[in-house]
Amino acid sequence: MKLDKKQRFSIRKYAVGAASVLIGFTFSAQVVSADGLTPAPKATETLQAVPDSPQASEAPIQDKEEKLVKQADKTIKEEVKTEKDIVNTVVPKTDNVVTSVVTEHASPAPTTEAENTTQVEKSAESANTEKKNEPATPAVLAPTTERATQVNEKLAKKKIVSIDAGRKYFSPEQLKEIIDKAKHYGYTDLHLLVGNDGLRFMLDDMSITANGKNYASDDVKRAIEKGTNDYYNDPNGNHLTESQMTDLINYAKDKGIGLIPTVNSPGHMDAILNAMKELGIQNPNFSYFGKESARTVDLDNEQAVAFTKALIDKYAAYFAKKTEIFNIGLDEYANDATNAKGWTVLQTKGKYSKFITYANDLAHIVKSHGLKPMAFNDGIYYNSDTSFGTFDKDIIVSMWTGGWGGYDVASSKLLVEKGHQILNTNDAWYYVLGRNADGQGWYNLDQGLNGIKNTPITSVPKSDGATIPFIGGMVAAWADTPSAHYSPSRLFKLMRQFANSNAEYFAADYESAEQALNEVPKDLNRYTAESVAAVNEATKAIRSLDSNLSRAQQDTIDQAIAKLQEAVSNLTFTPEAQKEEDAKREVEKLAKNKVISIDAGRKYFTLDQLKRIVYKASELGYSDVHLLLGNDGLRFLLDDMIITTNGKTYTSDDVKNAIIQGTKAYYDDPNGTALTQAEVTELIEYAKSKGIGLIPAINSPGHMDAMLVAMEKLGIKNPQAHFDKVSKTTMDLRNEEAMNFVKALIGKYMDFFAGKTKIFNFGTDEYANDATSAQGWYYLKWYQLYGKFAEYANTLAAMAKERGLQPMAFNDGFYYEDKDDVQFDKDVLISYWSKGWWGYNLASPQYLASKGYKFLNTNGDWYYVLGNHKQDEAYPLSKAIENSGKVPFNQLASTKYPEVDLPTVGSMLAIWADRPSAEYKEEEIFELMTAFADHNKDYFRANYNALREEIAQIPENLEGYSKESLDVLSAAKTALNYNLNRNKQAELDTLVAKLKAARLGLKPAATHSGSLDENEVAANVETRPELITRTEEIPFEVIKKENPNIPAGQENIITAGVKGERTHYISALTENGKTTETVLDSQVTKEAVNQVVEVGAPVTHKGDENGLAPTTEVKPRLDVQEEEIPFTTVTRENPLLLKGKTQVLTKGINGHRSNFYSVSTVDGKEVKTLVDSVVAQKAVTQIVEVGTLVTHVGDEHRQAAIDEEKPKLEIPSQPAPSTAPAEENKALPQGPAPVATEKKLPETGSHDSAGLVVAGLMATLAAYGLTKRKKTKSFQ
Repeated sequence: MKLDKKQRFSIRKYAVGAASVLIGFTFSAQVVSADGLTPAPKATETLQAVPDSPQASEAPIQDKEEKLVKQADKTIKEEVKTEKDIVNTVVPKTDNVVTSVVTEHASPAPTTEAENTTQVEKSAESANTEKKNEPATPAVLAPTTERATQVNEKLAKKKIVSIDAGRKYFSPEQLKEIIDKAKHYGYTDLHLLVGNDGLRFMLDDMSITANGKNYASDDVKRAIEKGTNDYYNDPNGNHLTESQMTDLINYAKDKGIGLIPTVNSPGHMDAILNAMKELGIQNPNFSYFGKESARTVDLDNEQAVAFTKALIDKYAAYFAKKTEIFNIGLDEYANDATNAKGWTVLQTKGKYSKFITYANDLAHIVKSHGLKPMAFNDGIYYNSDTSFGTFDKDIIVSMWTGGWGGYDVASSKLLVEKGHQILNTNDAWYYVLGRNADGQGWYNLDQGLNGIKNTPITSVPKSDGATIPFIGGMVAAWADTPSAHYSPSRLFKLMRQFANSNAEYFAADYESAEQALNEVPKDLNRYTAESVAAVNEATKAIRSLDSNLSRAQQDTIDQAIAKLQEAVSNLTFTPEAQKEEDAKREVEKLAKNKVISIDAGRKYFTLDQLKRIVYKASELGYSDVHLLLGNDGLRFLLDDMIITTNGKTYTSDDVKNAIIQGTKAYYDDPNGTALTQAEVTELIEYAKSKGIGLIPAINSPGHMDAMLVAMEKLGIKNPQAHFDKVSKTTMDLRNEEAMNFVKALIGKYMDFFAGKTKIFNFGTDEYANDATSAQGWYYLKWYQLYGKFAEYANTLAAMAKERGLQPMAFNDGFYYEDKDDVQFDKDVLISYWSKGWWGYNLASPQYLASKGYKFLNTNGDWYYVLGNHKQDEAYPLSKAIENSGKVPFNQLASTKYPEVDLPTVGSMLAIWADRPSAEYKEEEIFELMTAFADHNKDYFRANYNALREEIAQIPENLEGYSKESLDVLSAAKTALNYNLNRNKQAELDTLVAKLKAARLGLKPAATHSGSLDENEVAANVETRPELITRTEEIPFEVIKKENPNIPAGQENIITAGVKGERTHYISALTENGKTTETVLDSQVTKEAVNQVVEVGAPVTHKGDENGLAPTTEVKPRLDVQEEEIPFTTVTRENPLLLKGKTQVLTKGINGHRSNFYSVSTVDGKEVKTLVDSVVAQKAVTQIVEVGTLVTHVGDEHRQAAIDEEKPKLEIPSQPAPSTAPAEENKALPQGPAPVATEKKLPETGSHDSAGLVVAGLMATLAAYGLTKRKKTKSFQ
């Protein structure tokens, strides 16, 4: 169904009990907490008569509304004292004191509102003036004793943040985050309402004994859980468990934060009342003239009261010795049933004394467990009436309101006189979740922030002109509308404002100093003495800071931190440590993911095409291929596509056919429709063999054209999102049937990829851009569907994690506009491609990083859309190639690196098929991939293909080889370095050459029949020469050919020159400390490629005698044709290779010849004449060895075998193949060097240039090394 766009205006409506008042003004003094009642200016404090019927109460309510309107422009501010004021402090009365202990101001007349306002403004001005005139003296200077005492007294006050976790569910993680912020801002406690309308904390043992009956634990749990759900069934959770609460208390304790629990009664107990009914307690609710209170217990119902007390006792017993204070609530008795006149009703009906008894009984219960009782103020000595009895003076009063017209609470002055301690909970600081700005309801965030600004922590409500002693201040966040989204950033803004506005009362942030100290390197021996001295000095300065600094003196700490951080940043490594650090950074860079992304959802790619991309990625040092299989089209089908959801089973064939039809409806690719399960399995295995990971992507809820069509084919109606028009790409988040199907389908794909891949990308980008002019995320927020999107994304993330996959998504939808209206799974890897554009305000990478996310840098500057080459087209190839060299590897979109260095796991180059009919040209993709790798060589691995091939050729069974040759092989393998980048290809090639030499030098162990006789002495080799290699460059020649068809003096390179390489094989013999080197042979191991250049020939002519230009001569043109020279294959016997075995020593490579033709036109026909022919690259002969070695000695008659003839040194006539490091491959996995069992790694390249040479040389050296030995007897 189409959504009608809402008009952008609203009526501001505020509830007052059962009445409603339309107001368009703002109060400065706020009042009610739990119900969000509309406050009014203080009326005359008189006990109002309770009418005999509900109708009789309407007139006073109307009067109240009129007063609200008349006094709307007035503000109620408590009087703030300055040092110049003549004030007296109210103190508790005692029975033994006769004289008055409460002294008023010099003027006995009460202060008017206007005077109050003026005094507050003057006080603020005075405070600001004092602050401005204060000299910038470091706060650590020793204060006077009096000043120090004042500072310590202020810092000793409690600073509390209150969270309404009774109405709304808060997860342990959310509460821990609040605790972290409380610590950071200097708070002392977290006030946690776990019972407030809802009851969202469950003990392990909830058995209750009351009324002579035992209520079983499970029964109580079920009843309370149901009662809470009846109040509000929170989709995020029902309650905290005992283990979670214990963990939370311990976490807070570790942070130096206390926890104050609240279980409210006899009001605000909706869940408990419902639970009592479930458990068989009749009529627990208070009723007034037939109107039942949903939240208040009837104090005349002894069974209900007894059960409530037993429940409170249960909770108090748990919190004993874990917390200091327990809040029993006691506020707003039956406001919902009495038009906020519950206390008046109790007093008029003579029931108020029962409330006092109930309050004192709860206080006694709490104290019996060693806890201090606390309660809200409104019900205590209501209307200042002390005739009904005395409240337990040990009850700490949370003073939140001074009352309003018809709600006449006792003054804070009276409460102090009665012996109560006061916790200032001024509702001027209140914030109701979801009311985020002026005009969005009472206690909105702007109102709370302004209230904090104008109402200091010393301003206790209804002080009656006295200075009220208080134990601290509490700022509160309420959940009157529990379905409203919780925004951490808005809560933290409120907390920060309260701390900053009362900075002298809040402890300075020492955590930052501790963190700075922890960030000092542990091993300072790696740095120069001078730079370490500066760090030690700065560290000493921090450790000597005054431990009692307030938030007002934070600059002192911050300056000390800044000096330490500067000193740490200036630490200079010693030369040795610098080398180690450079090596470490090289490894860290290589560990980053290097990903090439292919849009195989829009356009069909064959298995062969994808394999070639994988192979190229492996050559160039990429780590992963990101394969979008579902992106508009869905081009991958499992063998089993059965989907069971919505109470229905969709058959495999039906699902397959529907998806095929949907994909063809998007784009019917002539090359194919979808990959099969067998093909994708083969691709994953092939990629794995090349050291490449595969990252699958199935995009939703956008970019799912094929799935939307498929769902309609399967009978799911209207799956498309519908805003200004119907979206062809995006699913309607309100269509539960469609949502369930897509989740089941994606779960099916996740099941397939689990265990085969590590990451799964579920997309979530560009919601309904086609139907909203790229305003999809704004539309979701406007229609209050953004929470649905977050829920959907979080579900997919959870599904991936359940299967052991790392969830990944594009950044678009996460925290749109840098706002945390909803919460997203923090484990999702963010593929960050764009910050957006005008009107498309995506979250910044900095904001997402602050939320704890890591990024796969998918910078859109590297994008290439197939077929786009013009500069005015989106993402052209030339721009992508240019940006691959300009945009740093770690630079996220919209940022500048290294100024902004955020946590990235790597970077991804992306190829898109926005026009799926555009031709796919492999060379374009490879050109861009190569450019990206070449510009980031320190992040990309060297080409390890030759090493893979060499390891594959090492025999699996090394038994039967001599220990000496095995030691050489082991040393070569140990020397291998698996963390070389593309800048160090030559170093890797040398290591591979040494490994190959060691492999080819493997010799069979000596064998013989019988045993040595008594006079026989085994051969003893005294000295063995070492085979070493040295290389030198061979310059290429430049051949110039004239081309009359290009301007004179212009030169074009036809064939680029490549330098060759010659390898010298040297025998190094060390005797008596002196090394003698003998050059055994020199071999061209890389043929130089001649550079062929065509040069423009000048056009010459002679004019005639009349000066007329001659007719232009027709010059022949030059035509260059390339010819391939096929290689030949030579087979040789190898007596050191086991009989029946073969091995390729040198892999054959075709050569190339450039033929230059002169093409002229004769009688209208072209005539070609061969002018010259140049071999640009010689063919490399393929050399294959056939083993002839027989390992046994002696025939069947036990006669010794005849010694076989040893091979002679032979030098091949053909040059070795090129080893130019133009294309490289990803290294083998990091870790210990691979053993011989890794033989199965595929043969993907060749560095066999000196194979036969080394084999012969090793044989020669073996003979040469045995020339100096002791005399031995030969075996006969």
